[in-house]
Amino acid sequence: MMVIIFFITLAFVAIILFLRRGLYRLDQPLPPGDGNVQRLTFSVVIAARNEERNISDCLRSIFMQDIPPGRYEVIVVDDRSGDSTPGILYRLSKQHRNLQVITIAETPPGVSPKKHAVMRGIAAASNEVIAFTDADCRVPPCWLATINRYLDGDTALVQGISAHKYIYGMNKLFYGLQAVDFLSHGVISAAAIGANLPINSNANNMAFRKPVFDAVGGYGDDNRVTLGDDDHLLQRVWATGKKVRYMADPGCIVETMPAPTVRELFEQRRRWGSVTVHYNARQVALLSAVFAFYVSIALTAVMSIFDFMYLPVFLSLLLVKLAGELTLMAPGARIFGRKNLLKYVHVASLLQLPLVLAAVVSGVFGKFEWKGRRMARTAG
Repeated sequence: MMVIIFFITLAFVAIILFLRRGLYRLDQPLPPGDGNVQRLTFSVVIAARNEERNISDCLRSIFMQDIPPGRYEVIVVDDRSGDSTPGILYRLSKQHRNLQVITIAETPPGVSPKKHAVMRGIAAASNEVIAFTDADCRVPPCWLATINRYLDGDTALVQGISAHKYIYGMNKLFYGLQAVDFLSHGVISAAAIGANLPINSNANNMAFRKPVFDAVGGYGDDNRVTLGDDDHLLQRVWATGKKVRYMADPGCIVETMPAPTVRELFEQRRRWGSVTVHYNARQVALLSAVFAFYVSIALTAVMSIFDFMYLPVFLSLLLVKLAGELTLMAPGARIFGRKNLLKYVHVASLLQLPLVLAAVVSGVFGKFEWKGRRMARTAG
């Protein structure tokens, strides 16, 4: 068994070095004012369900873009909201001519509700580029202009930085631990894109060309997978050989809300974990190696209780995890302009171990809660 653990550890170290190398290979955008920057037009698509607390602020931030309103439209898909979201959207649609509201009364059986809502929005889009964000997000004024500079003629899809917004009164330690964990997902996304093996994405800050979406068949067979619309689209576009880029611009971060409680944080991680088994073979192999390393740490921790001989092994594996993740997070936090979160890395790394193990297993084999509904990883 020790030989197996040794090779699993080597695989983990190799993955960290592979991803770190990817961080330093991220593309740079065309500078503002460059004559080669196209004047793209955008359709911002937002799927919203019971977002009465957030949707007004989200749309207000979008309508403050520093490109002319004639170059973008906003499409909000109201997915069976039971609160005051429909009324808010109706009032806002009267104030903004470039806001279109689509109402969904029912989702077809066997189709992911989120993907169904998103596809309805994309189908209604009239512009070349689709930009995604979520109803609980706030986008900066430079958002669409920055996407424009990254989405050059050869690029099919771009992914940008998302970060947690601090909520006044929230426990700062809980916020910091959650924020640095969320940052790690963004760093891994950027590093994997830089290494030309895209893994995960985030629809909070993502854009792609509508003809490319149609060319890859939309979400294809992944329509039944409850979540992961962003990850699946990223991987489907990349699999065609089309160019994918990461917008590592800390001046154009999209802010999203952190989970307010530990329970909601765990449910969120379960949702994320449920998607991973539906990735492509190479992505699954990479993530499985990391998961196997985490299992090795947990296993040697339990074994050291019964046999002291395993204690040095457990501590060594734990040290490799802490050092390896810091090796990736230190440059990642600098690139993302979030170095202030590095003080939380080690504590978050320790807490992440049981969280990931529990969330992935329960997300894959059990059900999770999303938007007030209990759901499995595939739509029934």
